Amino acid sequence: MIERQQTGSRTGGTHRTETFIHLDATRLRADEDIPFDLYVRNGGNYLLFRRAHHPMTFDDVKSFKAKGLKEFYVESRDKKTLARYFEQELAVRLKDPRLALDEKAGFLMEASRIIMDDLFAHPESPDTLGTVRSLVEQTVGFISSGRQAFRSVIRLCSHDYYTYTHTLHVEVYSVALGKQLGLSPGFLQKLGEGALLHDIGKALVPPEILTKPGPLSPQEWQVMKQHPQLGIDLLSAQGPMDEVTRWAIIGHHERMDGKGYPYGLQKDEVVLPGRIVALADIYDALTTNRSYHAAARSFEALNVIKDHMLGGVDPDLFRELVILLANNAPEW
Repeated sequence: MIERQQTGSRTGGTHRTETFIHLDATRLRADEDIPFDLYVRNGGNYLLFRRAHHPMTFDDVKSFKAKGLKEFYVESRDKKTLARYFEQELAVRLKDPRLALDEKAGFLMEASRIIMDDLFAHPESPDTLGTVRSLVEQTVGFISSGRQAFRSVIRLCSHDYYTYTHTLHVEVYSVALGKQLGLSPGFLQKLGEGALLHDIGKALVPPEILTKPGPLSPQEWQVMKQHPQLGIDLLSAQGPMDEVTRWAIIGHHERMDGKGYPYGLQKDEVVLPGRIVALADIYDALTTNRSYHAAARSFEALNVIKDHMLGGVDPDLFRELVILLANNAPEW
């Protein structure tokens, strides 16, 4: 094995950039073409395990598992290649009748994490909208295949907060809530796209504001509050945007009582996609670890919304979310 030293790892509160990207080892199959180098970690060093296009054998996989190793690492310079690999494999894996439901859910979440990590690193890419549409189509199809599929997905929603994982959770909760409301498949698709992209404007917010450990100053807060509109501006430059997607993005911090941002809309001015994504956004923020609070369990998070935020969210949607999670949340 070739040894390589880690260089310059940096961590932020909402996004993470590192020299190596971790990858769940179970997501790769033996005897398939893997178009990127694979490393294993030994302390602060990374050892080359397999060169690109050199398939692992079944014996390799067996030996890897026997040693208790669970993760591979890929160099950040191969991030786009890694994302394209998972994008291409996703449809294949989800249709594979040999894979268990939990395996499919795991691949969906891993693929989504890697694809969105790359997207947030290159938000100006002309492929952004197309990539998101494909990813949401796969997610909507999987969640719509049955209650067990949804349960398998939310069981994998991590309690650690990063912008690109948070957007996945918000997409999952938004689509599931929309499906429970009986919304059409076309509406769910556009809603999911907006949910997945609701924080894309944060890519244009200065990193010193995004990653600031303490409270934001009034001036910094004014900049932060522009991220929904910044997201709309960024995506509008790439092509036409459906109104459902647009409202999901622009409305995800608006509140029914008029105390939200960026425009202080209230009541029916906050269109349904914005109300759905806003509620999903709040719920996920409460159930993930943040710098200023530990993750709450589902029941605790819903109580916080009921006791302190109900004037700002749609009460009918809140009741539907309670029903949805009571029937499906693994840690109620």
